[in-house]
Amino acid sequence: MKFNWGTGIFLVIVIFMAACAAFFIFANRQDNTLVESDYYAKGLKYEEVLQKIRNVETLHEVPVIQLGKESLTIKYPIDLKGKTINGMVYLYRPSDKTLDQFIPLAFDTLMMQQIPSVVLRKGKYVIKLDWTMNGKSYYFEKDIFFE
Repeated sequence: MKFNWGTGIFLVIVIFMAACAAFFIFANRQDNTLVESDYYAKGLKYEEVLQKIRNVETLHEVPVIQLGKESLTIKYPIDLKGKTINGMVYLYRPSDKTLDQFIPLAFDTLMMQQIPSVVLRKGKYVIKLDWTMNGKSYYFEKDIFFE
């Protein structure tokens, strides 16, 4: 077989088309879900979230989140002791929404809540605490990296 300009151009076109097809197949296999399905509605309510964050700053202390080998420990402010509280602990995984977890806010007499680390997978989580106490809403979040 003789290699000439026509053969070279034909090979370049075939290789280019194969590369385009490979990229198309690769792109279609990627997960393209949004991090938040209702991001627009949440954006409109962000001023409310800022007010909740300011409310946490009025407490004597902020929640403390520590990650151990056995569990994730949340130490709540002493201001919450003896009050009627409704809220959630949201374990938010930015890279995979199937790993998100909602856990009811509950603490013991030492104002601590322990979440077993078996519910966590390796990677980044954002721990979001959202609660209501005496008709006032509070919000606190902290990033953790579980290994």
